[in-house]
Amino acid sequence: MRYRKGAPLTNDTPFSRLIWDILIALIALVGWPISRAFYRIKIGRGCDATSSAGMDEGSPSRLNTPNATRTSPIASVPPKLPSPAILVSNHCMPLDPLFHGLAIFPRRTFFTLLEETCEAPVLGSFVRLLGGIPLPRNRARLNDIEQAVAHALSTRGLIHFYPEGECFLGNQNIYPFKGGAFYFAIKFGAPVVPLVTVLKKRAGHSTFRGQKSSRIQVTVHVLNPIQPPACGATAHETLARAIRFSNQVQDLMQAEIERCGGDKSLYRGPMPRIKGVND
Repeated sequence: MRYRKGAPLTNDTPFSRLIWDILIALIALVGWPISRAFYRIKIGRGCDATSSAGMDEGSPSRLNTPNATRTSPIASVPPKLPSPAILVSNHCMPLDPLFHGLAIFPRRTFFTLLEETCEAPVLGSFVRLLGGIPLPRNRARLNDIEQAVAHALSTRGLIHFYPEGECFLGNQNIYPFKGGAFYFAIKFGAPVVPLVTVLKKRAGHSTFRGQKSSRIQVTVHVLNPIQPPACGATAHETLARAIRFSNQVQDLMQAEIERCGGDKSLYRGPMPRIKGVND
């Protein structure tokens, strides 16, 4: 079960899918009360970001509407996600994978992560059981990554990326996106669904000494699917379109943070590297 360099990127058998479903159900059962207790998590529907012809013809502000976000503390109405679709999120909390998994529950998604994490002795096996797909640094395996994405979209129908490439703790100024997720969206004609994590300080919360607490409230905003532009005439042109598409989606997600008042004073820098996990 543990991943080793050069091994297949997906681990998807009937038995592993059964274990995956059981683990996801257990994590949701335990994750909701923990997330509510420590982060007052809410799941919200963001502004209308739907575009049937991709975003090349307009700006995020044109696609947005001033409708108020609808939030639910327990996600009683799960978001209706298309299938296939590519999920993208800003990465600002170590528990983001839990929060984003809860945001789409009961749907399951494959998700990409550092190859080093999948190589870790215990953690690597666990994340692989949950649908983790390692991203090798070896450019010779780019075709393997494309095949893994195709497999994810044709089976579970969802695959998740953190386009910033790493976790920036408490960050509400989204870092530039890498183009990979958006290239695959164009390549496979799959809509992109942004999941935007908005962070705020817990208003009115005091410690037992009467001092203000620094605890954070987390709201995950599920934006509407965005159709990618068409493939270019060449691979180079398709990549250029993917980069423009990534910039536009990033701007749209940043606009959602601004609209909802994400607290930029919470930023603490990149998540420290942990030897054998994310180094």
